[in-house]
Amino acid sequence: MTSKFLSLSVVALAASLVALQAAAQTTLPANLQADRATIQQDQTLVQSIVQQHRTDEAAGNSAAVAADRTALRLARMKTGQDFGQLHQDAQPILQPDQAALTTALTQLYSAQHTNNVSAVQTDQAAVAAAETQLRTDREAIFGDLGNSFGGSHGHRRG
Repeated sequence: MTSKFLSLSVVALAASLVALQAAAQTTLPANLQADRATIQQDQTLVQSIVQQHRTDEAAGNSAAVAADRTALRLARMKTGQDFGQLHQDAQPILQPDQAALTTALTQLYSAQHTNNVSAVQTDQAAVAAAETQLRTDREAIFGDLGNSFGGSHGHRRG
């Protein structure tokens, strides 16, 4: 009985992963694409200002260096605001993922708390699928935008 149940769980998990891969290949909504493009432009501007700052610093141009620092602060603030907008616009995608993960974890906790071994296995698979979906959607939304304001912040899951 346990092996049938485990086999069924594995098949369900595999089907979920196939569906997740298909969902990951879909295009992001237009507002998220626009937000991402704006952030990429912001990042290019920050890089340009940093380079200008280095050039002015090497030339000993103290007035320009002070202006560069101010421009850099402004550019970083705008980048932060634009990441905030992206995060807000992403909520219709991320909130259902977060709700599904909360539900799966709550069910897993209940099964663990009541020592329901067969339910624990099913719930662990549900948690894994929900985590994968959330991670996939976050990666699609924030993935290559760097470690600031909504990226991974250097944290890696094992």
